[in-house]
Amino acid sequence: MLVTIKKIVIPILCLLHMTAIFWWTMPQSFEDINQSTGEAKFFNWLSFAKNNWSTNLLNHYIDATGSQQYWDFFASQNPNFHQYLSVCNDIATDNKSGEISCKGPILFSNLKNNFETFALFSHSSRYYRLTETLINLNNPQLLKAFTHYYQTHQANDFTDNVSVFLLAHQFELYPDLKDLPKSGYRIDKILWEYH
Repeated sequence: MLVTIKKIVIPILCLLHMTAIFWWTMPQSFEDINQSTGEAKFFNWLSFAKNNWSTNLLNHYIDATGSQQYWDFFASQNPNFHQYLSVCNDIATDNKSGEISCKGPILFSNLKNNFETFALFSHSSRYYRLTETLINLNNPQLLKAFTHYYQTHQANDFTDNVSVFLLAHQFELYPDLKDLPKSGYRIDKILWEYH
């Protein structure tokens, strides 16, 4: 009986794992592709774009197993920071703490204000890896393209003459320090700006 269960359950779990990894590595948005083309229909079918049940199952599986981690996570140096990005039209600086935050509408942010309930690798884990890549590469063309995308893909009509800022929020990770606040030691900086 146990052997029969193993013969059924193990292949099913392997198939689920391979499907989840394949699904997670696929681009998740095909907005810019003409939706009537065969290519767009095929990729939307592969990504379960119209099937919320499958998408939720795969998201939970990826999060529960930590499968969103790249191989370099297993042999990498421990990170010094958790890093997040925000895109906004105006910024506010707190002179006392040195924090820089968005003032007015936030065009994009993967920074959650409530650190107690924030699950680091929730469905936004793609943004977390993208954040690390953009900050580490520090390529002005990539930073400009990322910022410009969120500036132009809004419900409101933002014109090119409106200021736009790309902020990096970094939280130092030193778990051995007992006086460390829950949010960590925060460092904010402007990665790219346009006036």
